[in-house]
Amino acid sequence: MNKKVSSLLLLLVLSITDAYLLAHPNLIGRIGVFVYKHTYIRNFPRALLTVILVVGISLILCELAYRFLNRRNALLLYAALEAVGIAWFVYVYDTFSTFSYRITGKAFIYGAHLLPIILAGLFGRYMLKRLLTKPLPEAGTDGSTQTEKKEI
Repeated sequence: MNKKVSSLLLLLVLSITDAYLLAHPNLIGRIGVFVYKHTYIRNFPRALLTVILVVGISLILCELAYRFLNRRNALLLYAALEAVGIAWFVYVYDTFSTFSYRITGKAFIYGAHLLPIILAGLFGRYMLKRLLTKPLPEAGTDGSTQTEKKEI
C-alpha cells in the first residue's frame, strides 16, 4: 500500500476512535457536556465532524506549507505548530488530572488526550519529513545553478 494512503488511513482510524471516545462519557461526563454546552461532542456524528475538521484543517495546512513554503519557513511553522500541539496536550493533561474531570469516565479522558497527540504527531511527522528532504539548489538569474557558474 502507498505510504500516503496508509498514513491517511491511520489518521482516519485515529480520528474515528477519538470521536467515539469523546462521544461516550459516563453519566457525570454527560451532565458536564450538557451543563457546559459542549454541543460539538454531544453525540458521535458531531464529535466525528469536530475531530475530522480539526485533523483535516491541520493536514491541509501542513501539506500547503510543505509544498509552497521554503524549507526554513516551513520548519518554523511546523515547530510552532508542534509547540502548540504539545502545549495543548499539557493543558489537557493538567485539566483532566483534577477531581471533577477525573470522574467523567476513562473513555472520555482518553479521547480528550488523543486529539492533541494526533496533532502533535502530524506536525512532528511533517517537520521530520521536511528536515530529511534535501533543499533544491538555488537557481541564478540566468537559469543556471550555482555549481554550473563555478565550472564556467
